[in-house]
Amino acid sequence: MNIKSVLVTAATLVGVALAGAPIANAQGMAPHEKNYSGPAGFEMTVGHMDEQFRPVPPLNGMPTNREVFLDNTFYGTIPANATGTMKVGYLVACAVNVDLTIGIKAGIGFDAGFSIGVSGSGDSMSPNFDASIGPKIYAGVSLDMSIAPGEIKPIEVGTKELTHGGTGYLVSHDYHLIVKNCGGPLTIQSYVTLTGVSPDVTAADAVTGDRIFL
Repeated sequence: MNIKSVLVTAATLVGVALAGAPIANAQGMAPHEKNYSGPAGFEMTVGHMDEQFRPVPPLNGMPTNREVFLDNTFYGTIPANATGTMKVGYLVACAVNVDLTIGIKAGIGFDAGFSIGVSGSGDSMSPNFDASIGPKIYAGVSLDMSIAPGEIKPIEVGTKELTHGGTGYLVSHDYHLIVKNCGGPLTIQSYVTLTGVSPDVTAADAVTGDRIFL
């Protein structure tokens, strides 16, 4: 699987099962929140809301590519006497990783024929050129595909420092995620982590969103 804040190929040639056509309309997801109460009156909240995803057809038309636009509002609350760091992003996983290598073989020979023109069969990728008492040029394309179990990769969207207590927000809108070399369904799950530090307490917590399947 290849991610750019970013799935290539002709996997259908060997019968790899692929996800169905992407949906065009935005799909809303449920919000999630956690509240933490620790010693010395330390309280912390972390969560996200307004999550949406909008899949689009891959720009290059490859069946193993996935493209999606993601919206999310992440937030964290820490005590007035604390500082904090909020990190947000997405976990991305493919069912199958696909790697395709295309090999091209070409050669030249001589044929004492009397036909002139170009010929080629409709079910072949090897065109032929025949000339009267002249050379025959031929080319072939070979495909070499490897398939491996899918991987889970974290994609960090951003980090926000909370320096004066209270609530801080990190808003991500139209985050464009492109994944290549992905066979089968793609799974995306948002996450937000919050670390709070006061003179008496250091605490960390995290929230994940519902899984998105493409």
